[in-house]
Amino acid sequence: MKQESTRERIVTEALQLFARRGFRGTTVGEIEQAVGLAPRAGGLYKHFRSKEEVLEAGIERHVSEFESMRSALEMLPLGDPRSELTLIARWGLAELREEQQLMKIVQKDGDQFPKLAAEVHQRIIAPGHREAVTVFERLLGERPVANLEALAAVALGSLVDYRIEESMFGSPPGDVAEDDFIEAWVEVWLTFADAASSQEKTVEEGVAHGTH
Repeated sequence: MKQESTRERIVTEALQLFARRGFRGTTVGEIEQAVGLAPRAGGLYKHFRSKEEVLEAGIERHVSEFESMRSALEMLPLGDPRSELTLIARWGLAELREEQQLMKIVQKDGDQFPKLAAEVHQRIIAPGHREAVTVFERLLGERPVANLEALAAVALGSLVDYRIEESMFGSPPGDVAEDDFIEAWVEVWLTFADAASSQEKTVEEGVAHGTH
C-alpha cells in the first residue's frame, strides 16, 4: 500500500476534521496534531499557504478521483442493461460514500466559500446527473419518456437518500442491505424500461391499425 506524503496526510486529516467540526471550528494546530506534526510550529505552512488552500487541495483530489473513476466506467463495453444498471448503482453508492466528508463540509461551510461550493457542484454533482441521463438514454433508447432528466434525478436521488440516511442514523433505510437495495433499484428501472417498451409497441400497433 502506497504511503501518503506529509502533504497528502495533511489533506486527509484536515478533511476529516472539517467534516466533523466545520472549517471554522478547526484550527491549523489541530490539523498539524492529527498529522503528527508539532502543533503551531509551522509544519502545515511548509506545504500550504493557508487552511483555505488545504480545503482547495482536498476538493481537487476528490474531483480527480471522481473523474478518473467515471472515465474508466465509460470505457466498459457492457451492452447488458441489468449488468450496466447494477454496475452504475454500485459505483454510485461507492462514490457517494467517498463524497460524504466533502458534502458535510459544503453543507456546513459552503456559505463561506461559495466559489468552492460551486466548483463541487460543477465538477461532481452536475456531471453525476448528466451521467445518469446518459444511462437512461441507453436503457430506454427511442422509447417515449416525458422528461428524461427528471427520471434520472429520481433514480440518482434514491441512491443519495440511501447514503444520507445511512450516514445520519447509522443504518440504511429500512435496514435494507446494500446488495438487496441495488437489486431492487435495478429491478425497478428494468421494469420501467419494459413498461415504456410495451407502451411504445401499443402506440405503434394502434398507428398501424389506423392505416388499414
